[in-house]
Amino acid sequence: MALTDHNDVFFGSTDNGWTFALLNRPVAAAPGILTSAGFGPREHLGRTVYLLPPGTGGTAARTGDAIGQLLPHTLDIVELAWTARLPQSAAARDDAHITVRGSTVSATAAGQRAHAVLTGLGFTASGDGTLRLADDLDEPETVGRIVRAEAHLLVEGLKVRVDLGIATPDDLPPAPHS
Repeated sequence: MALTDHNDVFFGSTDNGWTFALLNRPVAAAPGILTSAGFGPREHLGRTVYLLPPGTGGTAARTGDAIGQLLPHTLDIVELAWTARLPQSAAARDDAHITVRGSTVSATAAGQRAHAVLTGLGFTASGDGTLRLADDLDEPETVGRIVRAEAHLLVEGLKVRVDLGIATPDDLPPAPHS
């Protein structure tokens, strides 16, 4: 399984700016909710992927509206889509950048506040100047730590980007049963 496969609904972003939603469990209303929000369904490696292309107007609102409409049907939703944040200046630097590469999760912090949040959630210093999550965490715990880190950083008013290591929609993982 991949990090994207543990929750009923997972929202994320590809490196090239697509916003995606994956349904990992049947949520009867979800296909209609996602397509109404503008996500286009596409079959990919045994699963239906719902996609918003880069440059789609109102990506943050569309994603937020979809999540709001999904909540009465499931609370098991993860949203780690950097594309679903309100537009920011291209010159603005992230206060924290979390990177997922396989089972390795690393982070960089641009200041003490971001560093404190990340270390408080179990990221530890590594020899290359980054912070890392322990490799022995199971995938659900890893997802939980990433979600908590992103949420805490955002609540602190810090900018954060989570890079899931998915270059394009074609690189999304197959369905868990494939």
